[in-house]
Amino acid sequence: MQSISLRNRSSDSGTLSDFLTAYAKSLNISDESYNDLRLIVEETFINITSYACMDDEQSIIIEIDSTPTEINVTFTDSGVAFNPLTDAKECKETDGHCDGGMGIHIIRSLSDCLEYNRINHHNVFTITKHYTKQ
Repeated sequence: MQSISLRNRSSDSGTLSDFLTAYAKSLNISDESYNDLRLIVEETFINITSYACMDDEQSIIIEIDSTPTEINVTFTDSGVAFNPLTDAKECKETDGHCDGGMGIHIIRSLSDCLEYNRINHHNVFTITKHYTKQ
């Protein structure tokens, strides 16, 4: 398992991307699996930095581990309790497009398993993505 602690700033998304890229390369995953995983991780991180209502100096801890067929990414933050699996607003269609709320839909559609827990005043959100090797 590897982990990184980032500030609650969207500008740290580049550092997270570099961390994810290095980990994914070590597994030699397919480009398709990597691109899905990159989008999932980016959407999750940006949603936390945008909506968790934390001070921008608070940390978000991201842990990545894997098996021979899947990668698990866990985000832990001390923001307000929010279960993205049940608390996210339904996407409302207006004039053929969606007004916000698409992040969790993207995350759900590209992931194989999602799990949320509230532990000791922290949001703990784990994403599982199955992958294939190149």
